[in-house]
Amino acid sequence: MYVRESSSKRKGKVSRTFQIVESYRDERSKVKQRTLLHLGPADKFLEKDVDNLINGLLKVKGLTLESLDSDIDEIKHFGQIYALIHLWKELKISQSIAKARSSNRIRFDLEKHIKSLVFNRLDDPSSKLKLLTWLETVHIPGINRDEIRYEYLLRAMDFLIEHKRVIEGHISRRFLTMFDQELKLCFYDLTSTYFEADRSLTEDDIRQNGYSRDHRADLEQIVIGVVMTQDGIPLAHYTFPGNTSDKSTLTQVVEDIKSRFGVSTVILVADKGMVNGNNLRFLIENGDDFILGESVRQSKSARHVIEKAEQSRINSNKDGKYIFEIYEEKQTTVFDPKPDEPGKKKRSPYRVKLRYIAGYNPEIRMKKYQTRLIRVTETLEEIEDIKKKQIPAEDRYSQIKSLLSRKRLSRFFNVALTDNKIVMHKADEEFSYEEKCDGWFMVITQSKTLSKEEIITRYKELKYVEHGFFELKHSLQLRPNFHWTKNRIKAHVMICFMAFQMAVLFEKRLEPIKLSWEKALDKLRRIQVIEWENEGCLRKGMVKVKTDQMEIFKSLGIPKPTVASL
Repeated sequence: MYVRESSSKRKGKVSRTFQIVESYRDERSKVKQRTLLHLGPADKFLEKDVDNLINGLLKVKGLTLESLDSDIDEIKHFGQIYALIHLWKELKISQSIAKARSSNRIRFDLEKHIKSLVFNRLDDPSSKLKLLTWLETVHIPGINRDEIRYEYLLRAMDFLIEHKRVIEGHISRRFLTMFDQELKLCFYDLTSTYFEADRSLTEDDIRQNGYSRDHRADLEQIVIGVVMTQDGIPLAHYTFPGNTSDKSTLTQVVEDIKSRFGVSTVILVADKGMVNGNNLRFLIENGDDFILGESVRQSKSARHVIEKAEQSRINSNKDGKYIFEIYEEKQTTVFDPKPDEPGKKKRSPYRVKLRYIAGYNPEIRMKKYQTRLIRVTETLEEIEDIKKKQIPAEDRYSQIKSLLSRKRLSRFFNVALTDNKIVMHKADEEFSYEEKCDGWFMVITQSKTLSKEEIITRYKELKYVEHGFFELKHSLQLRPNFHWTKNRIKAHVMICFMAFQMAVLFEKRLEPIKLSWEKALDKLRRIQVIEWENEGCLRKGMVKVKTDQMEIFKSLGIPKPTVASL
């Protein structure tokens, strides 16, 4: 329903009229409009008549035109905050902060500052200075903008990282209790995030150059590890220096998880970047089961398995998905400190018999083959252009080698500089093996209880961790990071992780209505609080809650917000 202005021209004179109109659908579902009330010509529709009409409508809502005509102090977003407050309570984050604070003499309201940091990360990720401006646009019951100070926000961050283990552990155990889960299977993966600003590094700086998942090896970074359950519940996170290798973190994380949650063994699921001799020996000797990705190209044992798997698939006459399993001895190397030579390590062979399980997907095989064919064709064309350059042969040779390295094609071509001539041959064996690998991936395990199908399924569930990294980096804007000291950087990551935990709970509650937490927040932001002064009193009102917004609140298990909620 709305007010429509109509105009008509007669004898050179334009007449304007007002009507109250509503839209409807006829029997053929075509949208039409019908006039409910004629308000009369515009020139006779006096301001007093408008005021009387509006006052009559406002009386239905218990308001008057005079009250609205008063100075409106503020209009703030509230619906999304109302939902976040419920999630905060459900995870009992206040209790986790109180537990950690019992031995701390902080004089300001610590919880209000931490809540502001986490809510801001979910609602409108920004720097700590911009957070103060954001607070002016939202209504958080119990939090007055004037109470929140920049220096207290920084001190709240210091408190968080000092008590990370207690707070994070409390929230994680609450998560497991809510979903009635035992920690038997956990997923572990790492990502990296870089720093764009040019700041000089200190001696113990956590920002370092290392392997960049964002393809920005030119910038300093940190490495972040995340542990989750098979249902995508985030349990713990770890922040490492940017030059930390994936393999070197595994033992520390497994020991921490077992200690933190009081379990003697876990089944660890991790990607192929975690596999080396020392980690395998650690897991096996400690009785921990594992499902680890194995490189089908870099491992000699894996190459042998792929040869057998491909032949088995061909013999089976099956064109669809295929799973191959075999027990195979893995030969690797372990490094132990030399007691008589501090700082040096002794290299020893390590052999263990494992279940090798390989999964095949024909669709992925075709995509891999086509992608490689295009890459090789384009690279060969570029090489021909380099050969035609009027520069010394040594420079052309160097450029070709560099090009093959950038395109990750070095192993497919043998390039040599002989008698001032560039000689290049195709490595047929490598091409042949690569085609056999297309469509295959592989895992290794010692599990005797899980079937090969279950193991493949568990390994594929690493996607929950990958989705979590996407949320941290994009939705919650882990980057840019405006901090430069080690503890503040770690605290920033922790705030993002706490926000991620709340987002995961939000999304799980929204599963029945198939809505993402971000879209839900967008819908709820339209529920606004209006503050105005009338007759010397500060009054508050709230816009009407719509059906789609009420559906979200029902999914969360909370009542419709009212003025009493403010």
